[in-house]
Amino acid sequence: MANFFTKTNKDMKYIFKKSTNLNKKEKRRKKRGVMALIGLLLVLVELVISGLFLFEIFKLDIFPTKYFIMMIVILVLILLYNFTSQFTKAHYFGKFLSVLMSVILVFGYLVGSKVNWAFGNITNTKIETDVVDVIVLKHDSASSIKDALSYTFGYNGSIEETLSTKAAEQINSENNASISTKKYISWDNLLEALYSNKDIKAIFMTEAMRASMSEEDTDFASKTKVLGNIKIITKTTVNTAAKKSKGEPFVVYISGNDGYGDISDVGRSDVNILAVINPETRQVLLISTPRDYYITISDANGRKGIDKLTHAGNAGTQGSIDALYDLYGFKADYFMKLNFDGCVKIVDALGGITIDSEVEFTNGNDAAPENYHFVKGLNECDGAMTLAFVRERQCFMNGDFQRGRNQQAAISGIINKATSPSILTSYSSVLEAATEVLYTNMPTSMITGLIKDQLADSTPWNVQSYAVSGRTQSNYCNLYGFYASTVVPDYDTVNIAIKLMNMIYNDETVNVDEYVESLENETATGSAQ
Repeated sequence: MANFFTKTNKDMKYIFKKSTNLNKKEKRRKKRGVMALIGLLLVLVELVISGLFLFEIFKLDIFPTKYFIMMIVILVLILLYNFTSQFTKAHYFGKFLSVLMSVILVFGYLVGSKVNWAFGNITNTKIETDVVDVIVLKHDSASSIKDALSYTFGYNGSIEETLSTKAAEQINSENNASISTKKYISWDNLLEALYSNKDIKAIFMTEAMRASMSEEDTDFASKTKVLGNIKIITKTTVNTAAKKSKGEPFVVYISGNDGYGDISDVGRSDVNILAVINPETRQVLLISTPRDYYITISDANGRKGIDKLTHAGNAGTQGSIDALYDLYGFKADYFMKLNFDGCVKIVDALGGITIDSEVEFTNGNDAAPENYHFVKGLNECDGAMTLAFVRERQCFMNGDFQRGRNQQAAISGIINKATSPSILTSYSSVLEAATEVLYTNMPTSMITGLIKDQLADSTPWNVQSYAVSGRTQSNYCNLYGFYASTVVPDYDTVNIAIKLMNMIYNDETVNVDEYVESLENETATGSAQ
């Protein structure tokens, strides 16, 4: 090696000499010197790219220390070989390997940069889109918002004052107008004024609220029409929650709504799941609560009243979290919120998931445009099929209760796929999808820490689920001012859910089916005695 090094050093002295002034031997030495210089430059480029790659991986912070050290050792050994090979007969292979490694590392650096960007965007600035509808009576002669500029617009000042005010300002700005507005304290008063067609001839109502009103009040749907809508786009910064200590149990509120496009912090929540996670025992407990649960909630102005759980989301994600805290006594540490688009994109990015269905059924067109048949047991599902699975409720005798359990099964499928080795091939695409459709306050360091732990220990997670129940009954929604179909809580099931959550927190191994069966046996034994 020393001999080759000395010879190469001498050869390189001829690099800058004119070939016309050299003999054949000197020309050969010049050629060898040029090749050596090229090789050393390639190695230098490889060194720089290796440094950039390792720095990006270090920032990413998802690999356990031992794996990161292994990366460094392997890259250093390859660099040393490529460098020393330039002074041997293996220099051609060394050049090839150096170029190959540089290409691979550039690709790795770009992927790492993309992933780091994705993590930053998941818990950073979000674009929220709220849609406010302009609603008039069915027989009204107006066919567009421009036709109604002379009308007085009513709005619910207790629930939607801020968005209604922004909608009015946007209409005035776009039409160089100055519309009149009038505030009402409840939906009953607002709709009564609209139906009488005296003081007001149009109203503002968010798209989410209109969907809820149409669902609960058939008269509203038949008596009114939508002239148009105003999209209110707001950039918001997600307030990241404090990171939990490593290994400490934590709770994530998983929320989903019937919507497409950008996710808003405000809006009905049709999926309400508390995921209790214990990293130490590698257990996940999913507690599902029906959207129509008739419990105490708060509105955007802080007023409390008994209403449907889904309406708590109209006060923001925190409104839903607070309502579930009042019910269970467990405060969600973090939240994750997604809509229709989110479900489809994340499942497709994962390459599909396996869903273990409790029942056999075929979804209706209310759940999805296409009818999918699901067998009892394992179903291989893409994004569209998964969405149909979690949305269907009309074909079940117990409607929303079964839908809640189906949502739990889908989440279990996502968790199982996301924690499997196959995630390594779709990691980047999953994160890219998440940046578009996921709304969360979980710190980046918390997410990367969980990934790091999973890579260090590939032991499968024990995912269990439980759904609270109740009886369906029409009740008055105190905050929103109308009668609606609700689910009156069965507090025996609520107490079971609380006990199960405490077991997860106390590092106990949980088997939900066995635990519920044991309680049923105790009840039967007590009754027999």
